[in-house]
Amino acid sequence: MNIMRFVVPKSMVEYVVADSTVRQALEKMRYHRYAAIPVIDRDGKYVGTLRNDDLLNYFLNEGGFDSRAAERCGVTDIIDPAYVKPVYHNASMDELIERVKEHNFVPTVDDRGCFIGIILRRDILNYLLKFYKENENDR
Repeated sequence: MNIMRFVVPKSMVEYVVADSTVRQALEKMRYHRYAAIPVIDRDGKYVGTLRNDDLLNYFLNEGGFDSRAAERCGVTDIIDPAYVKPVYHNASMDELIERVKEHNFVPTVDDRGCFIGIILRRDILNYLLKFYKENENDR
């Protein structure tokens, strides 16, 4: 099965540019009420995912919320680039299901590593539910 049918394209996804500050990222995540957001570099390549945990750890390590310090620190300094590995556009459904078991969304990249969108856990679950119901009716 082609996993591209599940991709929410980059043009419809909120993301943070890699050279954004912690404060800019925090404001964007707060505005959209996100717990995590993809980080993309200026060339369009997927860098990682910024999570609430990354922000919390940053502020705890700083000893509190200091908006001026958050304006000087970049998001790439606080993210764990290994947290959410992207899937390639030609990944198998099995690989995709393994990834969505762990994360609310899975970043999707092309052969060059350029970010093309995300696949949401709820879309995979809805597909599997539909498949399950169809098979249940056949019994």
